[in-house]
Amino acid sequence: MTEVRLIRVKMKESQKQRWLEWCAEMKRRSSEVLKTLKNEGMISESCFLSEEENAIYYFMESEDFKKAFDAYRSSTFPIDKEHQAMQEATLDSSSSKELTVLFNFHSSGT
Repeated sequence: MTEVRLIRVKMKESQKQRWLEWCAEMKRRSSEVLKTLKNEGMISESCFLSEEENAIYYFMESEDFKKAFDAYRSSTFPIDKEHQAMQEATLDSSSSKELTVLFNFHSSGT
């Protein structure tokens, strides 16, 4: 059975446009992104922009988050290194807050 997480992270002051540009870059390089997700064992990853606050919400689904995060941190894929650098430059990791999962259903029954 998969696990899901939703994490809220504030953006650093005046970094919203830079983060949005990076998101557009990742969409252009989606084949690279999908390779890294497969390498990590991540089933899905989505990023949402909050309209009410200077923050993003990350939704992730994985069979094993520890394995996925370990693979991401030790990744040698160029796009992962760039993503890590962009997160460091634009997001306030000290504000990271995981929301409580109340339910997660899949129509496939898993």
